[in-house]
Amino acid sequence: MNKTYLFIIFFQFGLLFSQNTKIDKKQIIPREIDFNGNVKKITLKVFDLNKKEDKIDTTKAISEIYFSKLKKILKINKFDKSLDNLWNTTEFDDLERIKKISRKNKGKMFNSVIQYFSTENEFPDSTTIDFNENYKEKYINYFKNNLVIKQEHFVNDLLQDYRLYKYDQKNKLIEDLYLNPENDSDKTVVFKADNQLSFYPERLTKYEYKEIKDTLISIKIRPKYNLKEETKKLKTKKYTLEIKEDYDNDFLKSSRFTYTYKDSIKDLSYYYKNKKEIRDYYKTTITEKNIISKWKTEGYANNEERIEIIKIDIISDKHKNWIRKTYSKANQTTRIIEREIEYY
Repeated sequence: MNKTYLFIIFFQFGLLFSQNTKIDKKQIIPREIDFNGNVKKITLKVFDLNKKEDKIDTTKAISEIYFSKLKKILKINKFDKSLDNLWNTTEFDDLERIKKISRKNKGKMFNSVIQYFSTENEFPDSTTIDFNENYKEKYINYFKNNLVIKQEHFVNDLLQDYRLYKYDQKNKLIEDLYLNPENDSDKTVVFKADNQLSFYPERLTKYEYKEIKDTLISIKIRPKYNLKEETKKLKTKKYTLEIKEDYDNDFLKSSRFTYTYKDSIKDLSYYYKNKKEIRDYYKTTITEKNIISKWKTEGYANNEERIEIIKIDIISDKHKNWIRKTYSKANQTTRIIEREIEYY
């Protein structure tokens, strides 16, 4: 895991769409774990300082992240306010795939998520999620040529719905078909007895891929409501650019431009009205020392642009790994992140 203070917080590059995944590593792994050298363990403490009138409220989150000698995550422990109050543990296998999540309930730890892998595929054979003793979900994936072709969804061991996946000759996902035994139509809202409504996902989602000169393009299409999400990626010697555009009946609703340079990230989001007329925008530039945000929202603050500058002070250890970051805005400290690093 090479050191990068940006740790790509806005997006993951790559234009291949993915099957339905219930456990998202990006939502579980803390961002602040970049490092140099052979790190065995990072104890991460995050303090958010919120000033209310003359008082400052402090929110504290603590995590322990364990690494193998191959720099893979082995385990993450999460604590509530102090190291004496463990409430969540996530365990990984040798390929850094989540195999088990345990959390505290009524003073005891229990297995809330278990994933089983029989191959080196990133997708599990099965995912079991225990919400409580009365409600359990399970997802089973079926593979062909190392690709997920079907996913079944069970609640308390009863089949609820399933998905069928199709791929092109390059193994890219081109179709996601949702099927439900209780709803053989493509309706997303169904009236049932006693004036009850049942809601279902859209049945069909299609995916297309193009390459125009140096630009890779992927398109996600939801034909029932004529919705489209288009992603473009361009890589140059100076930066990588990713553009995301959302369309509703061919009307461009929003676009997002993310430039990733060697030492900074620039993120630009636009929301439109009429024909590409900008209604709102949000612009953020992140460097090692600053986060500069500019935004304008129609009907707010007299439609004037607002600016926020967050300064970042960094202290590093002898291995050139940072051990403390202090974030401040208008000369007021808003966040402190501390790391205790144990090396092999």
